[in-house]
Amino acid sequence: MYKEVKVRLSLDKQKFSSKPTGSMVGAISSRLANRIEELTIEELSKQLVSPNGRTFSPAVFSNGQRKNEFWISQQIFALDVDNGLTIQDAVARCEEFKIKPVFIYSSFSHSEEHHKFRMVFLLDEELSDIRVRNFVQLGLAVVFPETDQSTKDLARLFFGGKKLEYCDFNNVISVPEVHRAAVRYIKETKGKNDSRDLAIFAQKAGVHLRNGIPHLETFNSKHDIAGLQIGELDYVNLKENRTNPIVYIIGNVQYSFSSNYLIRFSNNQNAYYGDIKKFDINKSKETRDLIRNFDFQELEDTCQLFREGKSGEYWLEHGDMFGLMTNLLAIKGGSAEIAKILNARKEYSAKMDSWNTMVNQIQKSAYAPKQCDNFCPFADDCMHGRNMIEQGKMFRGGVQTVETQEEKSLDEAKEELKKVFNEILKSDEKGFFIVKAPTGIGKSELFIRAAKRKHITVALPTHKLKNEIMNRMLDSGVKKLFVTPELPKLSEDVSERLNRLYRIGAQRTANMYLRDLVEKGHEDADVIEDYLYLLERARKLRNTTILTTHQRAIYHRDQNDVLIVDEDIIPTLFPQSSISLSEFVLAISKIINSLEDNETISLLEALQKKVLDADHNIVQKMESCFFKSPGAIEKAISKDLEINGDILGFLNCINFVKTKSQYGNVEFINFIGRKELPSKKVIILSATINEEISKMVFDKVFNVNMKFYDIGAVENKGTIIQIPYKSFSRYSFNKNKAEMSFLKEALIDTYNPYSWEISYKQFNDMAALNIPAFGSTAGSDVLNGENITIVGTPNLNPISYILFASALNYTIGHDDNKMEYKPVVRNGFRFYYQTFGLNDKLQEIQFYLVESELIQAVGRARALIKEATVLVLSNLPVPGAEFINLNKNDIIKIKNNYIRKQNSFKKQG
Repeated sequence: MYKEVKVRLSLDKQKFSSKPTGSMVGAISSRLANRIEELTIEELSKQLVSPNGRTFSPAVFSNGQRKNEFWISQQIFALDVDNGLTIQDAVARCEEFKIKPVFIYSSFSHSEEHHKFRMVFLLDEELSDIRVRNFVQLGLAVVFPETDQSTKDLARLFFGGKKLEYCDFNNVISVPEVHRAAVRYIKETKGKNDSRDLAIFAQKAGVHLRNGIPHLETFNSKHDIAGLQIGELDYVNLKENRTNPIVYIIGNVQYSFSSNYLIRFSNNQNAYYGDIKKFDINKSKETRDLIRNFDFQELEDTCQLFREGKSGEYWLEHGDMFGLMTNLLAIKGGSAEIAKILNARKEYSAKMDSWNTMVNQIQKSAYAPKQCDNFCPFADDCMHGRNMIEQGKMFRGGVQTVETQEEKSLDEAKEELKKVFNEILKSDEKGFFIVKAPTGIGKSELFIRAAKRKHITVALPTHKLKNEIMNRMLDSGVKKLFVTPELPKLSEDVSERLNRLYRIGAQRTANMYLRDLVEKGHEDADVIEDYLYLLERARKLRNTTILTTHQRAIYHRDQNDVLIVDEDIIPTLFPQSSISLSEFVLAISKIINSLEDNETISLLEALQKKVLDADHNIVQKMESCFFKSPGAIEKAISKDLEINGDILGFLNCINFVKTKSQYGNVEFINFIGRKELPSKKVIILSATINEEISKMVFDKVFNVNMKFYDIGAVENKGTIIQIPYKSFSRYSFNKNKAEMSFLKEALIDTYNPYSWEISYKQFNDMAALNIPAFGSTAGSDVLNGENITIVGTPNLNPISYILFASALNYTIGHDDNKMEYKPVVRNGFRFYYQTFGLNDKLQEIQFYLVESELIQAVGRARALIKEATVLVLSNLPVPGAEFINLNKNDIIKIKNNYIRKQNSFKKQG
């Protein structure tokens, strides 16, 4: 059933029980253009027959005049039949050629001996381009040559009639369906003259011929336009841009099954207002690039319609066959598979001619493969890609959507989030409560409101975001609020020394150094003293809401019983770092030389031997060493300016791996630590946190009570589109920067021109404008509502994933760390990716860390609540994105279009 809509047309107010006389027609004509009404199809049908018998024109006119030049739009089409066809024969032909009217009514002069009637068709959209209107009217007239040919007139009026002879208010036609019906009718009825008659039809409509057929082509996505090379006179119709579209209701979901389409016209709209009988058109021939190396056995194994259609077990209706053909004819060898299907049942022999005509038309028109959801009767019963091609072959550099997640409205999601958050806050239960909800849904507003009712501690990713939340809390009326301080700007020599101390992990010495500066009356003493005072005060505060950062929250202990963490803090709990082996050896030897504690020296010598003897790329557990003089170790490191590596971070790690550089001339020690959050009620609000990883961390490692809530997918106000053709990795840019940069620019220019770019730090040319890069996107609001393009897949060194797994107490086997480019099913997508083939835990960790960064970057545009466009150039699928799967030929077209555009700019400039 389609969603009932009202259509606009010109409808006379006067009722008639017989055909109006000639003297009345002039009066009707003058009234008609001023009588624009909106009615449902059922209401219209009643108005046109007795006892009403009202006169109508299917079009809407301007200026109060029913003339061709004042035509505005049209959604209803009518044919007037006075001779040569019965109503029964007309209905049979409609069914045969799949263009059914919504109703047929008999005219006032109709009789059983001499049928006279009018057929009324409902288009699935309201047309405002006169060329397309004429194309539809002429196409209908082709299928019904018995009709009064004057009905092609834009301003034609139709009288009412006796009664409805046929009606089905669910019947809707589309422009591509009219095109198919007209071409098929000519081919099946004109014999050897079909080429001539197709050319006549094209000339009357002013449509160029391609492969002997009026050039109309369909495409699945609006993003496919990039490869079509649109001309000035071409008409492009996108489903989302249609006026008064007809949408079908299945369950609670609305669908539009009609395709996007393009018509190549030879003239602009103005030419169609005249009395031109025939337009000049071009004739061209094009060959289609067929998909090669396709596994039809894989398709047979995974596609029920193909399997049962081929065996003859399932009776294929017209729509089933058309969908199968559009897919199979795009594949090399597909014609042979269609022949097997056509011979699967002897009953098909009666349809063989029409189905062979359909094959010919699909091949010449290069119809886009229909999507499974739009034609397959088994679509709801299997896990499938967009179409049958994806079902049988997964392309590298492409993404198949195998499971669609139902999206909630923003209002529904906000209400659910609010309910979950308030229930957690009111509960007396302690532990970790993790709420996953998309960026822009209003998570910040929840804890800002909570701060007005309850004293809480809020940890935010950055100082900048912390200060933004402070201002919002103050504006909202939060009375008692404390903000942990950020290290003030200090003189150059002090900053350099502090940075070195932080770099080597000497936090305690850094604090001692700051206190020493205050005691000595350094020029920075006042700001340092204030900073240290505020740090100390934060620990003792009561009955006050505290704002801090993720880093500070790990070390900070306060009196509030609730800690709310904005965004995922798990990576901060497992800090990773590295030190070169030479730096390590230097630091250990200098520490040993400075100590007098023989027991500590022995422990350090044993540790050094363990590191030096360690095999490469094998995770080593750091022994639990009890150093009697840890302060002396830090003091020795802090004093010696030759030591610059993070040696204290290494001494406090839990696991490490010794590795070699790419060229094998430098050795490194990569290591990971483990931090804990305070023991209280902790609420984590994040768009990127992962339930599986959360269970690994909080259930298994920290052994604390954890509950996970997922708000789910939410409808975006903006648009996220993704091109997974390449990963756009750091390696590919470093290997061939010119080629990758050109491809990137061509894709951005085609799909998201003049957008801001988020990519790797080394390629970030806009850091001065505070445009974030991978690794620093969390919390950034500078691109709120802006169009942005994400370039790259922020993969980490595989050692990072292995260390993370080891920190979660998982043992990694010899073969587990082997990475391969393999098909993966994740988040409802099937795609190829370089990942761990034999260890699910490592794979989960890898995807978690990369997805988190990618989703954070996408979230900077706030596409959930803003009409922004986000283009993602990465081969890792982002939930909520529309995917543009491009092949090499598509890329060549896009590059060539970009070159032509650039050359055109140069000529103009």
